[in-house]
Amino acid sequence: MKHWERRRRGVFIPPVLILLLALAAALPAGYLLLRSAGSGPAGMVSATPAPGGDRPGEHALTASGIPCTLTQLEEGAVHTGDLLLVNNQILYHFPEEQLLTSIYEGKTGSYYVRDKEVYIAPPALEALNRMLDDFRAQGGSKTVNVVAGYRTEAFQQHLFDQSVARNGREHAEEFVAQPGGSEHHTGLVVDFSLFYEDGTSAEYQGTGEYAWINGNCQNYGWVVRYKKAKEPLTGIGDEPWHFRYVGVPHAAVMTEKGLCLEEYTDYLKEFPFDGQHLAVDWGGERYEIWYCPGTSAYLPDSGEYTVSGNNVDGVVVTCKIG
Repeated sequence: MKHWERRRRGVFIPPVLILLLALAAALPAGYLLLRSAGSGPAGMVSATPAPGGDRPGEHALTASGIPCTLTQLEEGAVHTGDLLLVNNQILYHFPEEQLLTSIYEGKTGSYYVRDKEVYIAPPALEALNRMLDDFRAQGGSKTVNVVAGYRTEAFQQHLFDQSVARNGREHAEEFVAQPGGSEHHTGLVVDFSLFYEDGTSAEYQGTGEYAWINGNCQNYGWVVRYKKAKEPLTGIGDEPWHFRYVGVPHAAVMTEKGLCLEEYTDYLKEFPFDGQHLAVDWGGERYEIWYCPGTSAYLPDSGEYTVSGNNVDGVVVTCKIG
């Protein structure tokens, strides 16, 4: 049972950032640390910011009782996290370091992967394993094959040029993101195909038994990113095989409201810290969500929460409150 509402007013540093230096020295098998070559019903409640609460160190208390402190995040915070919007107009900012894991090394036995060189972000892999394990447990066949994950800018250029040569520029621009504009750069995307025991393969369309995956992926933090109806906004045609990890509870909200990531990015701006907050009941947990422009954000003083940039102009704080 999912439920979300509006709350009135109201650096977590993601663990991966804290661990980067140690991981760079000794990563376990299957992990890759990339280094850049160049570097429902609504209700209203209110929070109480401290006087002069526009300076780092100032405090505020949300209506749900979350003590928060205004924190100056790192410069790249807007371009880091699970909620990054990436398209041909809003390009990915390649970080100096990016932690990825080999799907081959970390996957379960419920699906296939193209080869040992398909990488994604560790949280996305954990969610992928749970989703495809549950697909198998409810009767699905072992035929899903992950054929794409993280892509470098150079490889995306190769794919785009290849599509232009084979199908023409118009087709390429409809179905292939341009270099820098591909979500695959984030490490938060997988593309599916089908692989059968007799060695044959087929395109993944998300129909038949696979409709379960496309219809339930939001429960694992994934969304089907590109749909025909949203092409005017995304710039990409229908791709039922392309899954984007945005995490929970965001995937559930996007799916329930029928929003693509371009729309959801704007939607979250309706919930600034000093305005209404978005409260979501999902999976037996309650979350409170707010948006902060720029890199100065009110962060909870304790508890479980995440911070993600939107790759445009601010960050989103997602706090588990019970």
